[in-house]
Amino acid sequence: MATMSADEPPRNRGFKERKREDHALVLIGELKENLGDMAQVRRILLELGRYYDPVLGGAIMEVRHQRAIVEALERGKVAEALALVEERYELYIKDRAHLGRESPP
Repeated sequence: MATMSADEPPRNRGFKERKREDHALVLIGELKENLGDMAQVRRILLELGRYYDPVLGGAIMEVRHQRAIVEALERGKVAEALALVEERYELYIKDRAHLGRESPP
């Protein structure tokens, strides 16, 4: 049996020990960073629409929210679009203490 040195991290700590990345949060962060690029915005919104949120009982970004964000951006109202994204983020993160709130996307 191989011995581990003191500076090597322990292996096979199990699934619960690993920090899981929430891909929806990553996408929301990308969305906020790319509000000036409509092609990126549409792609990210489409992907967020595929993520089901059992707490909300629907998609993280439903079609009506996607449409409202795109329409706001098309009118040049970036602040309005950002507010809509933030609103959905807050609803998504609200009941997820395990995700933490130390660094919002």
